[in-house]
Amino acid sequence: MPIPSDADIVEMTKALTQARIANWLTGTLFTWRWWFVLALLIVPWIGFYYAADRKKLPRLFLYGTILFILILTFDVLGYENGIWAYPCKILPFGPLIAFIDAGPLPIIYMLEYQYFCKWKDFIAVSVITSLIFSFLLEPIVQAMGLYTLISWKYIYSFPIYVALPLLSRWAVDRIFAAAEQ
Repeated sequence: MPIPSDADIVEMTKALTQARIANWLTGTLFTWRWWFVLALLIVPWIGFYYAADRKKLPRLFLYGTILFILILTFDVLGYENGIWAYPCKILPFGPLIAFIDAGPLPIIYMLEYQYFCKWKDFIAVSVITSLIFSFLLEPIVQAMGLYTLISWKYIYSFPIYVALPLLSRWAVDRIFAAAEQ
């Protein structure tokens, strides 16, 4: 197969986007799964609004933003390489509005960051959360048809779910320490 030109890639991308939109319009939009995914995106933010300590918002939002960027990067890499898929998306364009990336994951991690101030406690809760995400919630969302593993196993998610909040917290701590100097 010849290597496609940039123009060929643009045309393939257009065709893929059209196929995604047609699939989404006929098989996803306004189904119970679509409404559930929309709720998973919105409801955690409502909970965060009431649970967040207003005094810690700058740290929480920086932490959440770093997390979101890391989560989205991993998600796009896995999605684009065919390692996993999201059969039910809020919008038909890639995983960029994958419900888990912008809703439950960063919110849960931000609340952990808020409530577990000591590193020892934060590491412990991150491990527990990672176990729950990897071996309970991922199988549930897969059984619901919201997530499809193609060449991925739940065990692979565990160290990533541990590393993401730790790396994000480390970065936020460094940024705020530098700002205070």
